[in-house]
Amino acid sequence: MFGFFRTSVCSPEITPGDVASNGKEILRLYRKAVSGGASIVFFPSLALAGESAGELFFQASLLREAEKETEKIAAASGECAVVFGAPVCAENSVFDCFIVAQEGKIRGVIPSPDFDARFFASPALFPAGNADGNRGEAALFDAGSLTFSLYTGNGYSGADIVFISRKTSAVPGREKALHAFAENFSRENHCCCVVLTGCAGESTAGRVRSGASLIASDGKILSSIPILHTESALSFADADLESLRFLRRKSGKASASPMEKVPLSPLPEARDLRYACLSSAPYLPETEEERRFFAEETLSIQSFALAHRMKVSGAKKMVLGISGGLDSTLALLVLDRVRALAGLPKKSILAVTMPGFGTTSRTKNNALLLAEKLQADVRTIPIVNACRQHFRDIGHEETRHDAVYENAQARERTQILMDLANKEQGLVIGTGDLSESSMGWCTYNGDQMAMYNVNSAVMKSVIPVLLKREMERLPKAAKILQDVIDTPVSPELLPSSGKDAPGHRTEEILGAYEIHDFFIHAFCHWGCGKEKILFLAKAVLGKKYGAKEIERCYAIFMRRFFTQQFKRSASPEGVNANQIALSPDEWRVPSDVSGVLWN
Repeated sequence: MFGFFRTSVCSPEITPGDVASNGKEILRLYRKAVSGGASIVFFPSLALAGESAGELFFQASLLREAEKETEKIAAASGECAVVFGAPVCAENSVFDCFIVAQEGKIRGVIPSPDFDARFFASPALFPAGNADGNRGEAALFDAGSLTFSLYTGNGYSGADIVFISRKTSAVPGREKALHAFAENFSRENHCCCVVLTGCAGESTAGRVRSGASLIASDGKILSSIPILHTESALSFADADLESLRFLRRKSGKASASPMEKVPLSPLPEARDLRYACLSSAPYLPETEEERRFFAEETLSIQSFALAHRMKVSGAKKMVLGISGGLDSTLALLVLDRVRALAGLPKKSILAVTMPGFGTTSRTKNNALLLAEKLQADVRTIPIVNACRQHFRDIGHEETRHDAVYENAQARERTQILMDLANKEQGLVIGTGDLSESSMGWCTYNGDQMAMYNVNSAVMKSVIPVLLKREMERLPKAAKILQDVIDTPVSPELLPSSGKDAPGHRTEEILGAYEIHDFFIHAFCHWGCGKEKILFLAKAVLGKKYGAKEIERCYAIFMRRFFTQQFKRSASPEGVNANQIALSPDEWRVPSDVSGVLWN
């Protein structure tokens, strides 16, 4: 379904040397995985005989029994491929191998690079391409929409799924290290990484075998079997291999491999996504601790980038328009960090509030209170009279609340900031975020323009996470920051609709930013088409917003995303603190590009 394939890892309860019983258990778990909708099933190295069989690997009885059970398991295989470890005798040498079987046949035999030289011959000595369908150590199994290979330590093979065999002992910290390894490997190579570390409890002679097995995809653990389990265990994960291929195409990672390709029949896609780790905010870490770390990293990147820009430009001040909204509040906090990072004086922040026709006392007060707490150089410059003069000059009725009425205010504010920057030898710092940029929800040559933008790659729904981190750094400002988070998002360009209520609310017009930010990630980071984006969005956000609202938001998002490209093409430089950026040097498409395929 939509390029998702169900991968299963199994860690069987086995007895070293009891090949027949082990074979039955492997088959039982394989059938259980198949009944659970698996596309491919992985078992650990030497699961058929037991890693700790030791000297018995040389015995003809064990090797003949292993060959017989291997044929039984292969004969029982169906559309779902199975990969399991077994000893293989070839040309009177014993090899630690993985058997790949599908549709009743052995499709390949791959020597494991992680072998015990006391009992097994080197993979380099394994006979390649013999009559049994065996292949040497380099093999890429190609099942059409899915490819997989064994990681040999010689570099990434370009496969969708890379399974990695490790014979590890259960020691403190090992499981955490395995998780970190799988996360990093899958992230760096944009692949699904399957790590197998043996069968837990098979023997405790000398050392305790680790039974940890896990599945990671693009830096995230999807599923795992914990270390030191005492009974057979299996786990499933629905991995989005279609999106991983998109990421590899985009990043220039190998999409083809010089390894020998072994053809398989097409593997079934997942019939449902019950084992998919779907999130309404896939661009954010899941736990609070991880989010705190994410927020600190993001803020540090933003701050470092602007500090460096201030240094090389020789600017004396950072000029910022403050409104009390999410974007300008985040920018102001970044400027406070820059001031400390670069050793700039307190008054190097020139914070300007420019109340207009729709400015509410709530947002204005929050902007002023925060700027004063940060000891910035705070100035208030009303724009109402200047805009009224402008309306008279161009012959526009002030009672006509259209795009001219709104954009004139945004451009007047930008003019004030630019001129102040010239006067004070400063840089105008932009506040527009990635969510606004994606839909062009900004005024061309108004708030769209700046001398440097610190928020250019930050999504609107991420900003509250960053502000909460700043509450910890600035506890005296926590109450203000919480009220900023709680304030409805609005450009406040229309007259107030009531006591301290904005004249219009952005999310009532466009839809929730939470939905649009999901669209940004699905389209730009995963490379999804229309049907897949809508399916995934409804799966994670449907209960909260309803299918019709998600469809309405999608139509708005895609129409604006493509028609507003001209604003992004002329956007100022900014810091990329995200996996996604839409600046001209990152998102290279012409302003008249067609979006017909996604509408």
